[in-house]
Amino acid sequence: MHDTGHHDRHDLLKDGSLKFTFEPLLTWTYQHADKVLPGMPHSKAVLYYDVGGAFTFWNDDDGLGQLFYEMQGNIAGGTSPNPSLSSSLGSPYAMNDILTSVDYEFSALYWQQSLGNHGVRLRVGKLGVSSFFDTNAIANDSVADFMAEGFNKSITNPMPGNGFGANIEFDLDENKIFRFGMSNSEPITRTSGIRGMSSDHLFTIAELAITATPSIQEQEREGHYRFLVWNNGVTNSSGTGNVEGWGFLVNLDQKVYDNTTLFGRLGWGDSEVTPSDFSFSAGIEFDEPFNVENSKMGFAYQYAELSSGGEQNIAEWFYRTKLSDTNVYVGPVVQYYDDDNLDGSMIYGIRTSLSF
Repeated sequence: MHDTGHHDRHDLLKDGSLKFTFEPLLTWTYQHADKVLPGMPHSKAVLYYDVGGAFTFWNDDDGLGQLFYEMQGNIAGGTSPNPSLSSSLGSPYAMNDILTSVDYEFSALYWQQSLGNHGVRLRVGKLGVSSFFDTNAIANDSVADFMAEGFNKSITNPMPGNGFGANIEFDLDENKIFRFGMSNSEPITRTSGIRGMSSDHLFTIAELAITATPSIQEQEREGHYRFLVWNNGVTNSSGTGNVEGWGFLVNLDQKVYDNTTLFGRLGWGDSEVTPSDFSFSAGIEFDEPFNVENSKMGFAYQYAELSSGGEQNIAEWFYRTKLSDTNVYVGPVVQYYDDDNLDGSMIYGIRTSLSF
């Protein structure tokens, strides 16, 4: 399948032996906002660290079984991680979606199994809903692409943090995938486990993902089109009350030239459940701009109507390149934030990552 919403299924050894992967990642970010709420810090420098991988117990033509794990945390990288820059701006969502809890702990630990010639995939355990739903080819990875949270998922979709849950996906045909999942929706922190688990506090989501290859500039170009519906049994902390709510989302990415891809999201959600009851985001990304190898550049814009009242506008430009003969990527990230409480703030930043 061509959709980006699940882990690759055929990149592991098929000799029947146990395989273990261990992949560390370090990312340092610095951001400075020229305008913040009164009394709040203007600058943030934070180091994010992450280790992920999998124990693969079997992988053959019929299916695979593996235990996936990820551990992550933040430490001061020049300033304290708290309060976040989003708190300085008064934003309900992060301007730096790389960051997580200051506690180093398991953010994901789940069993992943495929069967039926890899046509069905099942996952159970502590997992992140956004790892499998509302994904996107260029607006999903805050380490490598856009850094603001609103570009990596729709802010109308109140996806819970990494809590206990399960999801399953089916290959309907070579161009269609159907996914369904349920997860603990409380607490909402990314590294939550099974605390607060109850039958009426569940986040439920379904998605149909379609791969298409329209002819653009006399050449077939691959694109992915996703249609999501969700239900949340407990309110997001930025909402009001403790009520059940629904939402709908359209998500797409489409390659338009050899090195150019567009993305867009359009979502609605019950205002008592999510911080934004309507949001639109769109952007463009260029692979190897200016003929520089191992580099990329992107522009994106988001408009949202907040459930608390008022409007929010966010824009971002980034450039990322690999330093020669190293595994280090570095580049600037410039953002603009505006809402009814803060009349426009420019945020200048730099992002550096090292993988092993």
